Amino acid sequence: MAELAPTQTTAPRSRDVIVALGYGLACHTLFVAGVGTMMVAMFFGMSRSLGTLRLPWSALANGLLLLQFPVLHSALLSRPGRAMLSRLAPFRLGGRLSTTTYAAIASAQVGALFLLWSPSGIVWWSAQGTTLAVISGFYAAAWLLLLKSIVDAGMAMQVGSLGWWAVARGVAPVYPPMPRTGLFRLCRQPIYVAFALTLWTVPTLTPDQLVVSSVLTLYCLIGPLFKEARFRRLFGETFVAYQQAVPYWFPWPRRVPATPPRRNDLTIYDVDASGWWDGTVRWRRQLRKLVPARMAYLDRLVPDWQKRRILDLGCGGGYMAEALAERGAHVVGVDPSGAAIAAARDHAQAGGLLIDYRVGVGEAIPVESRMMDIVVCVDVLEHVVDLDAVLAEVGRVLRPGGLFVFDTINRTRLAVFVIVTLGESMLRLLPRGTHDPAKFIRPTDLRARLKAHGFTPSRMVGFGPRGLDRQGDFRFGPLPTASIMYLGHAHAAPAGP
Repeated sequence: MAELAPTQTTAPRSRDVIVALGYGLACHTLFVAGVGTMMVAMFFGMSRSLGTLRLPWSALANGLLLLQFPVLHSALLSRPGRAMLSRLAPFRLGGRLSTTTYAAIASAQVGALFLLWSPSGIVWWSAQGTTLAVISGFYAAAWLLLLKSIVDAGMAMQVGSLGWWAVARGVAPVYPPMPRTGLFRLCRQPIYVAFALTLWTVPTLTPDQLVVSSVLTLYCLIGPLFKEARFRRLFGETFVAYQQAVPYWFPWPRRVPATPPRRNDLTIYDVDASGWWDGTVRWRRQLRKLVPARMAYLDRLVPDWQKRRILDLGCGGGYMAEALAERGAHVVGVDPSGAAIAAARDHAQAGGLLIDYRVGVGEAIPVESRMMDIVVCVDVLEHVVDLDAVLAEVGRVLRPGGLFVFDTINRTRLAVFVIVTLGESMLRLLPRGTHDPAKFIRPTDLRARLKAHGFTPSRMVGFGPRGLDRQGDFRFGPLPTASIMYLGHAHAAPAGP
């Protein structure tokens, strides 16, 4: 899974050969021991290992064992990690032995996790007879698939023999090209896919197995994002073309088209606008279920909504507008989608709510200057054509000292993975093409732009999914990190002297 830059070699010396052979022996011993331990431990659902701790210490120790693998594994692939690896051998051999050292450390981590785990002693289910034979066959097939993936990626690189064998022969390591053959023709991450399959094809189900499999599967989803970022730096347009032609995880029957999908596609708000409120479309249900978390934030800022003049900018079908109107505010809802405005207007009238809905865009808000006490703008800023024009318009329609409340998506790799890769492409929680990562906004950038338009921004806080409800939809609330989505507010400039 590593790709480390080759370094210049020197003629072989006896001491170099001895060091290389020692590193190779240690690496491959750890590799065989680590993989063998994992195969046996997972087969028995993590119910048999050397760990003997009991609660609460077992939970703490097991948690640390689980975290050490993905955290250190990823850290070693970072630039500081690669620099550290290059120093972990004598006689200045660290650079050439870095792949061997990396494989040895990763193998030791795997062995520690599965050998030192403290079992809970609970076994939910254990296959017997024919069922055991069938599931064991799937388990073996998953491991064979993993072996095939490793071979396709470059066996010497993956198991650590590339480094020590090159040093022993006194030649420069020859690193394999970007893998595009074998299973890599079907999906870009066959190693991670096969590894995940080994976690879920076991014949023994226990709480331990469920925890280990869930955490490591999450790593298999997130880890490749950082790997692909490195590949983009290393291979440039070659990797971009490969990325567009081959799916990320699973070889779906329909390949990703050579032409990238349209991004920031807002036509979704016009499709079947009559279904905004019937709960049949999942992504609209999710939008509606964001309202309680957003209103909890707003209610802390505005204790009394009575007769406040509120603009819901980018109101869509009216979810936030109705929540505000129900609190006694005078609400104006603006959205570029005429179909969404019509659906919002019909639903408000049916519910007896007086909301002034208007078709318009944020760059030219159809509201008179200094008319609004508060502007609410949620799930909008990451879609607008001209962010500065929108902020200028918000400042225009707010009264002096008025409140601007917003949320948007952070411009981070994690946000791209959660919103675009996971939300749109893999789980299909959102229509593909809804978001353009290039339009995501860092809090520091948004703060600077707000100040440039005369606002005084306050602290921005993270929020996002915090679990599932009975329908299998996400529940939303505050998060300790703003790396995916964040809420914030700012005050317009006060009146002049």
